[in-house]
Amino acid sequence: MKSLINRIDQFLHRYKKLQQIIDKETRVQGVTKSVIGGLFITVLILLIPVLVTVNMFIYTKLTFFLALFLSLLVITWPYLYYLFYFRLLKTYYPKLEDVNTKIPLLVEATIISLVLFVIVITILSIIF
Repeated sequence: MKSLINRIDQFLHRYKKLQQIIDKETRVQGVTKSVIGGLFITVLILLIPVLVTVNMFIYTKLTFFLALFLSLLVITWPYLYYLFYFRLLKTYYPKLEDVNTKIPLLVEATIISLVLFVIVITILSIIF
Protein backbone atom coordinates (compact mmCIF):
# COMPACT_ATOMS: atom_id res chain seq x y z
CA MET A 1 0.00 0.00 0.00
CA LYS A 2 2.86 2.33 0.81
CA SER A 3 4.38 1.84 -2.64
CA LEU A 4 1.09 2.86 -4.27
CA ILE A 5 1.00 6.05 -2.24
CA ASN A 6 4.63 6.72 -3.15
CA ARG A 7 3.89 6.21 -6.86
CA ILE A 8 0.95 8.59 -6.71
CA ASP A 9 3.08 11.14 -4.86
CA GLN A 10 5.88 10.84 -7.44
CA PHE A 11 3.36 11.16 -10.27
CA LEU A 12 1.91 14.34 -8.80
CA HIS A 13 5.41 15.69 -8.18
CA ARG A 14 6.29 15.10 -11.85
CA TYR A 15 3.05 16.81 -12.84
CA LYS A 16 3.90 19.89 -10.78
CA LYS A 17 7.42 20.07 -12.22
CA LEU A 18 6.21 19.69 -15.80
CA GLN A 19 3.51 22.30 -15.23
CA GLN A 20 6.13 24.72 -13.90
CA ILE A 21 8.29 24.17 -16.99
CA ILE A 22 5.31 24.75 -19.28
CA ASP A 23 4.29 27.88 -17.35
CA LYS A 24 7.82 29.33 -17.58
CA GLU A 25 7.95 28.97 -21.34
CA THR A 26 4.46 30.11 -22.31
CA ARG A 27 2.90 33.53 -22.61
CA VAL A 28 -0.75 34.63 -22.45
CA GLN A 29 -1.09 35.20 -26.19
CA GLY A 30 0.14 31.72 -27.12
CA VAL A 31 -1.97 30.03 -24.46
CA THR A 32 -5.04 31.95 -25.62
CA LYS A 33 -4.45 30.86 -29.21
CA SER A 34 -3.98 27.26 -28.08
CA VAL A 35 -7.16 27.28 -25.98
CA ILE A 36 -9.28 28.76 -28.77
CA GLY A 37 -7.71 26.47 -31.36
CA GLY A 38 -8.18 23.38 -29.17
CA LEU A 39 -11.82 24.24 -28.54
CA PHE A 40 -12.44 24.93 -32.22
CA ILE A 41 -10.84 21.67 -33.40
CA THR A 42 -12.63 19.51 -30.82
CA VAL A 43 -15.98 21.13 -31.58
CA LEU A 44 -15.46 20.45 -35.28
CA ILE A 45 -14.52 16.82 -34.60
CA LEU A 46 -17.40 16.13 -32.21
CA LEU A 47 -20.03 18.14 -34.07
CA ILE A 48 -21.02 15.43 -36.57
CA PRO A 49 -21.40 12.53 -34.05
CA VAL A 50 -23.35 14.75 -31.65
CA LEU A 51 -25.70 16.05 -34.36
CA VAL A 52 -26.33 12.55 -35.71
CA THR A 53 -27.00 11.22 -32.22
CA VAL A 54 -29.34 14.07 -31.30
CA ASN A 55 -31.30 13.55 -34.52
CA MET A 56 -31.70 9.86 -33.71
CA PHE A 57 -33.64 10.61 -30.53
CA ILE A 58 -36.85 10.29 -32.54
CA TYR A 59 -36.47 6.53 -32.10
CA THR A 60 -37.87 6.11 -28.61
CA LYS A 61 -36.49 2.63 -28.08
CA LEU A 62 -32.95 3.92 -28.54
CA THR A 63 -33.25 6.89 -26.20
CA PHE A 64 -31.34 5.34 -23.31
CA PHE A 65 -28.49 4.08 -25.50
CA LEU A 66 -28.23 7.39 -27.32
CA ALA A 67 -28.10 9.23 -24.00
CA LEU A 68 -25.30 6.91 -22.89
CA PHE A 69 -23.43 7.57 -26.14
CA LEU A 70 -23.77 11.32 -25.70
CA SER A 71 -22.58 10.94 -22.12
CA LEU A 72 -19.55 9.03 -23.33
CA LEU A 73 -18.78 11.81 -25.81
CA VAL A 74 -19.06 14.42 -23.07
CA ILE A 75 -16.81 12.50 -20.68
CA THR A 76 -14.10 11.86 -23.31
CA TRP A 77 -14.19 15.41 -24.68
CA PRO A 78 -11.55 16.83 -22.25
CA TYR A 79 -8.96 14.27 -23.35
CA LEU A 80 -9.39 15.27 -26.97
CA TYR A 81 -9.34 18.97 -26.08
CA TYR A 82 -6.14 18.76 -24.04
CA LEU A 83 -4.49 16.66 -26.74
CA PHE A 84 -5.01 19.44 -29.28
CA TYR A 85 -4.26 22.14 -26.71
CA PHE A 86 -0.81 20.75 -25.95
CA ARG A 87 -0.09 20.06 -29.63
CA LEU A 88 -0.89 23.67 -30.49
CA LEU A 89 1.13 24.86 -27.51
CA LYS A 90 4.12 22.89 -28.79
CA THR A 91 3.78 24.46 -32.23
CA TYR A 92 3.68 27.97 -30.79
CA TYR A 93 6.59 27.31 -28.42
CA PRO A 94 9.21 25.00 -29.99
CA LYS A 95 11.09 24.81 -26.66
CA LEU A 96 8.25 22.64 -25.37
CA GLU A 97 8.94 19.88 -27.94
CA ASP A 98 11.17 18.07 -25.42
CA VAL A 99 8.65 18.37 -22.57
CA ASN A 100 6.51 15.32 -21.85
CA THR A 101 2.97 16.72 -21.91
CA LYS A 102 1.35 13.33 -21.40
CA ILE A 103 1.29 13.66 -17.61
CA PRO A 104 -0.34 17.13 -17.52
CA LEU A 105 -2.79 15.97 -20.19
CA LEU A 106 -3.84 12.97 -18.13
CA VAL A 107 -4.12 14.85 -14.83
CA GLU A 108 -6.07 17.86 -16.10
CA ALA A 109 -8.33 15.91 -18.44
CA THR A 110 -9.10 13.35 -15.73
CA ILE A 111 -10.11 16.04 -13.25
CA ILE A 112 -12.46 17.66 -15.76
CA SER A 113 -13.81 14.27 -16.86
CA LEU A 114 -14.63 13.35 -13.27
CA VAL A 115 -16.57 16.58 -12.82
CA LEU A 116 -18.41 16.00 -16.10
CA PHE A 117 -19.05 12.38 -15.07
CA VAL A 118 -20.80 13.51 -11.89
CA ILE A 119 -22.88 16.02 -13.85
CA VAL A 120 -23.80 13.40 -16.49
CA ILE A 121 -24.79 10.81 -13.87
CA THR A 122 -26.93 13.40 -12.11
CA ILE A 123 -28.69 14.41 -15.32
CA LEU A 124 -29.23 10.82 -16.44
CA SER A 125 -30.65 9.84 -13.06
CA ILE A 126 -33.09 12.76 -13.24
CA ILE A 127 -34.18 11.99 -16.81
CA PHE A 128 -34.42 8.23 -16.57
